Amino acid sequence: MGLRNRQSYKDKHIFFITTTCYKRQHLLTIGNSMQILAESLNFCLNKYHASSLGYVFMPNHIHLILYFSKGSKRIGFMRDFKKFTSTKIRQEIEAHQPEKLANLVYQKDNQIFKLWQDRFDELYLASRELLVIKLNYIHTNPLQDHWNLAKWPENYFYSSAMFYEQGVQNAVILNHYMDFT
Repeated sequence: MGLRNRQSYKDKHIFFITTTCYKRQHLLTIGNSMQILAESLNFCLNKYHASSLGYVFMPNHIHLILYFSKGSKRIGFMRDFKKFTSTKIRQEIEAHQPEKLANLVYQKDNQIFKLWQDRFDELYLASRELLVIKLNYIHTNPLQDHWNLAKWPENYFYSSAMFYEQGVQNAVILNHYMDFT
């Protein structure tokens, strides 16, 4: 798999990362999928010695703001995160909405099902101002009219908004961005 110039960011540390479900399907609210995402993210944060500065889990995509002490670790981080969650969330779909499995069929090499789109998008956050813009974006994402998942950012559990508004840790272990910028 090509790295799409990812190596040019090997000495950078803070990234806004987005990954989306295969064919933009709404799969992340099935069964215990959101909790699987949170637990896997926490595991990868620990394994790769990274820090989460912000996040939101949406029905068909996730946004993360991550700090890596060594920027090149984000490639392995995302590979492991997506590989593990794709298996576990597929099992949730199989248990709770098996009719959706047909939409995930993707036979290539040893792969039978596909939960995530290939690759992930990333943006190096070169300034505190850009980080705050992205943090505000992810916190208001659940409030957009086409989602309407919460009335206030801090009311959406699978987001870092509660941490920044009320100082409350929730599903994902968070660090304040001011400690890194």
